[in-house]
Amino acid sequence: MVQQPVSEMINGVWRIKWWKYRYVLVGALVVNVFLINQFLLDNSISNLSPWGASSTDENVSATPTPPKGSKSSPVVTVGPPTTSSSFNLNDYDFNGEYVGWPLQRVCEETKWTDGLAYVCDNNSGGIGNIRNFILTCIRYAIDAGATGIIMPRIQRRSEEDLANIFTTGFQPFDYFFDEAHFRKAMAESCPQMTIFDKYEDIPGQEGIRKIEEFYPKDLGDLDGCDGRGVNRHLDQFRGKFDNWLASTNRTPSDAEPVTIRFKWATFFEWPIYRDGPEFAATFGDLLRINPDIERIAAVVLREMSAFTGNTPQANTLEAPFLGVHLRTESDALGFWPDFNVQSEGYLKEAEARQLKHAYLACGNATDGHRFAEKAQERMGLNVTSKLDLLKGADLEALTNLSWDQQALVDFLVLLKSTHFTGCSFSSFTMNIGFKRHLMTGGINSRPWKSPGDEFTTLVGRFDSWYGDWMFMYECMWP
Repeated sequence: MVQQPVSEMINGVWRIKWWKYRYVLVGALVVNVFLINQFLLDNSISNLSPWGASSTDENVSATPTPPKGSKSSPVVTVGPPTTSSSFNLNDYDFNGEYVGWPLQRVCEETKWTDGLAYVCDNNSGGIGNIRNFILTCIRYAIDAGATGIIMPRIQRRSEEDLANIFTTGFQPFDYFFDEAHFRKAMAESCPQMTIFDKYEDIPGQEGIRKIEEFYPKDLGDLDGCDGRGVNRHLDQFRGKFDNWLASTNRTPSDAEPVTIRFKWATFFEWPIYRDGPEFAATFGDLLRINPDIERIAAVVLREMSAFTGNTPQANTLEAPFLGVHLRTESDALGFWPDFNVQSEGYLKEAEARQLKHAYLACGNATDGHRFAEKAQERMGLNVTSKLDLLKGADLEALTNLSWDQQALVDFLVLLKSTHFTGCSFSSFTMNIGFKRHLMTGGINSRPWKSPGDEFTTLVGRFDSWYGDWMFMYECMWP
């Protein structure tokens, strides 16, 4: 009953001379096709990531995962951001904003093992070595899935014999670093790892098993590579590490925890770009210098501003100067570039950049004076140091510090130099060079290329990759 009228209506339409309305019908058809295609195109574009893959693919994300706790929506960007520098040369901020999401990402990718704790205190030397030892130890601890870490301590060198770096015992973490920042950053970005103040705080003390002098590369075959070079074993480290513990009946548990203490000199063992440029640029920021030492360095910079003929400002640093690290102390090795090679190279950089003032860091007072005299006679370069710039209570605060702590003041001041130059063999010099390199691209920085960039120039030999310790280039975190 219902179908018949409908059928008749349709047939009636066809009986009309529809060709009279052909232009109207064709126009309507074109409009509909355009609207349908535009709808499909818009949806297709909105589902593409910057790499061209569909964002609905479970293995592809169109935008970076925002940091945990972020309330803002992720923003799609094609290419690196334009404002990502960690710090600049024109203020008194030595750190910049802490960026923890690359560490968070690595920790979220890790399979964790209850009862496993790492000990990162078998370090020694200056800031370059100690800093990288602790960071390398923590990175291996994460890869191993250690759910605990003993708060790192720092070995203090002898004040009388700088080459003696083992005999005066351990100092607490804040001897060098900002403990409050370290604890906060780890708690927020890697909460899977508990920080214990000391061995005795680890649960299950009755069954604890201590493994001393652990060296990660002992688990793998270097395949003919120099032991100081880039690790070739990291793809297999976790599996071999777990199997090693199991085969020696030391699989960690809450009742029978295991602690791993690194062998000395495990300084430059993890190629930093293995975890991506974002991790390479930010992981080292776990270890910020003690704020009390930073305050002394800020005073030195204000006095440095006056030394260069500028009126010190409260927040803005105006001090065009060459930063110089003259590495000729008594513990310098014989095959390192000598005073003449270093001083000639440094003066060349000052002349090339037309700088008339220099800040000198050198633990050898005799050579420090030699360099200042040579610089003044050769090109009228005015050289000063922290001991010359500070007065009164500020100088007393400086001299109350140990030799290595005073070197931290130099470390911070040199970071802010207009151009920095130092010895090619020194981890102190290289660490400064790496941190300054972040200004070229911030979190997206490409690897630094020797002998330097627009911010830093190294002086010395570059004819042998291993003999010149150039393996540090790949395994030192800024």
